[in-house]
Amino acid sequence: MKKIIANSLIIGLLSTLLLSGCNKEETKQAVTPSLPKVKSLTLNPQPITPHLEFIGRTSSVSSVEIIPRVGGELKAIHFKDGDFVKKGDLLYEIDPRIFHAAVNSAKASLEKARATLKMTTSNAERAKQLIKDKSISVQQYDTAIANYESAKADISEKQATLKSAQLDLEFSRIYAPFSGRLGFSRYKVGEQITALLPPSSTMKNSLVSLTKVNVINFDFNVDEKVYRRIRSAIDVVRNENKKLNLDIRLTLSDGSEYAKNGKIAAVGNKIDPSTGSIHVRAIFDNTDYSLMPGEFGKIKIGLKERTVNGLLIPKSSIQQDQAGNYVMQLTTKNIVKQQYVILGQAYGTNKAVISGLNSGDRIVTEGLQKIRPGIQVEEITPEK
Repeated sequence: MKKIIANSLIIGLLSTLLLSGCNKEETKQAVTPSLPKVKSLTLNPQPITPHLEFIGRTSSVSSVEIIPRVGGELKAIHFKDGDFVKKGDLLYEIDPRIFHAAVNSAKASLEKARATLKMTTSNAERAKQLIKDKSISVQQYDTAIANYESAKADISEKQATLKSAQLDLEFSRIYAPFSGRLGFSRYKVGEQITALLPPSSTMKNSLVSLTKVNVINFDFNVDEKVYRRIRSAIDVVRNENKKLNLDIRLTLSDGSEYAKNGKIAAVGNKIDPSTGSIHVRAIFDNTDYSLMPGEFGKIKIGLKERTVNGLLIPKSSIQQDQAGNYVMQLTTKNIVKQQYVILGQAYGTNKAVISGLNSGDRIVTEGLQKIRPGIQVEEITPEK
């Protein structure tokens, strides 16, 4: 009996040990972690155009205040605030009745003057014949000639008066001097408009502003030392026989890049001693009206003839600590390595690499939060 019990205990103990060993093996297999999955980028040289960046603002090529040349009651407005208009579009109408009356009066005065001239012309011709026969006195002859000359001068005066009245009538209809975008009308229908000609004109007399926007300027200042570096390229705007080979791009305040390339339009004629810089103006096509005068932005001027092959890495892959900028590089066995880099200029969402990486190197672009130096990772969908 004792022997049977002892054997049972031994069998039970062996079973427990075997089960325990199996559970440990299963636990060991269950906790074996999978490799972190990351996306990587294989670096290859690509053309890079060095550029310089300058801060500035957009400005209109042409902007005017529409000021009336004649006064009167505003009868009609032919636009809505903020409208785009074409050259020659009718903007305002001032009550023309007083100007029509002035034209008619001037025409009547001119006809009267012509009748007077006709009469004095006949009298002068008759006096010339009579003086030869001494049928009239010299004084009578002189009077006839003087009346003729006076009537002739009166014709010129009345013609000028009529022309002035016709111009006033013409000025009662106000047209757009060029194509552009209107601001807000400062007067409403029924209000009295006062004419005030330059140089006495003020904003108070302005009816509305008109800005040309199909092309737009970008004004910025270039430091004297920097200007010396790019002078050979920028100065070609003063010599039409040379080709300007600049890549000019505009980045707006929201970080977006304007789709159209610009060109240098003008360069100042002197260095501002107070700032040590020179005024430069670029011009951009704006036929879609996406740019407005007064916008803040950053212009990039790239010298195409200095284009070189270099490496670009995504800004999102760059990390930083007290030692500097670094990326997570992958070895041939997909082991993560912390690699410090020296970076150059930004090109959109990328940055140029000056040193620290070579062609063919692989860096982690996604999954950075899951890795650390020294661990092995699984690479998925590598980018090129």
